[in-house]
Amino acid sequence: MASASVICLAVLVSAATCELLTADQLAKAVPGHLELDPEFRKLHPSIPGPYEHVDPFIVGGVESTPHSRQYQVGIYTPVTTAGISFCGGTLINARTVVTAAHCVDLRVGNLSIFMGAHNMPPGGDLNIVARFAGDVVIHEGWNRSILLHDIALVRFEVAVPLSASIIPILLPRDASNDYLGNTTLVSGWGRASDSINTISPVLREVISWVISNYACRMAYLGIVQDSHICISGAHGRGTCNGDSGGPLVVNGVLIGVVSFGSAFGCEVGWPSAMARITSYLDWIRQNQAPA
Repeated sequence: MASASVICLAVLVSAATCELLTADQLAKAVPGHLELDPEFRKLHPSIPGPYEHVDPFIVGGVESTPHSRQYQVGIYTPVTTAGISFCGGTLINARTVVTAAHCVDLRVGNLSIFMGAHNMPPGGDLNIVARFAGDVVIHEGWNRSILLHDIALVRFEVAVPLSASIIPILLPRDASNDYLGNTTLVSGWGRASDSINTISPVLREVISWVISNYACRMAYLGIVQDSHICISGAHGRGTCNGDSGGPLVVNGVLIGVVSFGSAFGCEVGWPSAMARITSYLDWIRQNQAPA
């Protein structure tokens, strides 16, 4: 698909002018979550399935201080002619966002991407910059049947204007660092109730820590590989519906992209699995747009 990129300030201006989604489409977006995909359930029946009495959002965390996670991105993806899926993403330079491959591999049109937002769907906040983008690079090894290489890049033709509310995150310098035991922060607009099929109206975040891939592999019966990184789900902490594609951060450095977890929800103590950024540093450098 040919690339497309448009800047819109004070987001909800004319859709005809900026080609962004309508307010109604934004409000009806379905939180993207790999474990709730029927095809995923067929491919991976051993991963715990949905449990209807769990509250699946970033649990055990708090609302983020508005505009404190300046790298956080919200992505609306048209996945059918009548449906919109929502995922997170991370700004890594002024022209590139990293997200999960499963957030964009089924798209049927261009993405609507919001930066500098605290509320979602975004309102008339002047901190927000929106882009309508179609230049997407999905890792060539991504395959839902093996849950490997769940990473993608979205590239803009024109650099995003940076501000106090929009700042790219740093990538790791040491590709050998496994971050085992490090305290992590993960953020997103995951949905706030299993009975409401909408995302959280505000950005939320939770603190956890990196666990060993061995422990994570035991939880997911061998699915987890070296290119994954996992955080503990202890004390009901973790990621869930709508958080896919979002950032896992250690000391201001992006170390993971939210990929999958237990569809039982975040409160059951299952680990959350991510694409390990240090496994993809060369791929990112080769495919990102020049800043």
